[in-house]
Amino acid sequence: MEKTFFIVHPKLIEISWPAKISKDILFEQLAWKDFLEKHYGKKLEEARLGFNTLSLAFLDKTHLYEWDIVFHHLLSIKADDNTYQGSCWIVPVCYEKPFAKDLSFVAENHNMTENQVIQLHSERPYLLHFYGFLPGFMYLGGLNEGLYTPRKSSPDRMIKAGSVAIGGEQTGIYPCESPGGWQVIGRSPLSFFDIGQKIPTKPQIGDEVKFEPISVEKFKFLQEQVPNPHYEWQHD
Repeated sequence: MEKTFFIVHPKLIEISWPAKISKDILFEQLAWKDFLEKHYGKKLEEARLGFNTLSLAFLDKTHLYEWDIVFHHLLSIKADDNTYQGSCWIVPVCYEKPFAKDLSFVAENHNMTENQVIQLHSERPYLLHFYGFLPGFMYLGGLNEGLYTPRKSSPDRMIKAGSVAIGGEQTGIYPCESPGGWQVIGRSPLSFFDIGQKIPTKPQIGDEVKFEPISVEKFKFLQEQVPNPHYEWQHD
């Protein structure tokens, strides 16, 4: 697949991959990021992954002839070279009526029952490709093709924090109250972004997320437990 780079600034370089959600692209991004962090060490201030990009912020100016050598080496690093061993985070989700305003639409759109939608949506883990749109908004790949659903033509003015939704070929979780155009099929009582923490998001890019259906009663119970500093988000 084609990779290109653009020198945004003498201290900032952006590498781009084809604009699509792909496990191979993500694993290649992770492998490149790992190599660059080791190669440059403290000279590299930050390496940040995006949808189909890897942005590199350097402490000092980067010379083009030096970068050309590095980039040509990067081209030999493939997805199979990724060594990141991610965790699988379990996200409890209540798919019942108070929290699933668009579940009936998704079911009707695919000639399914609501239970079939829930089963398909919660049966497999999803790969966390990147964060975007809002701080802590996870873009998750791996949605069953039978659940691909268009975004709304007119976005909702306010979607509740923790809402689990489908947008096109992806599923995601709204970390805070926000306008949004994805189809909301459930809600989680967990907190997905904490600005007070050194690392404000627990799942990292390359990790997996698995949804676990829960009742309204379990939702309310967990909602009370989550603010407890001793509450631990289940993962393996």
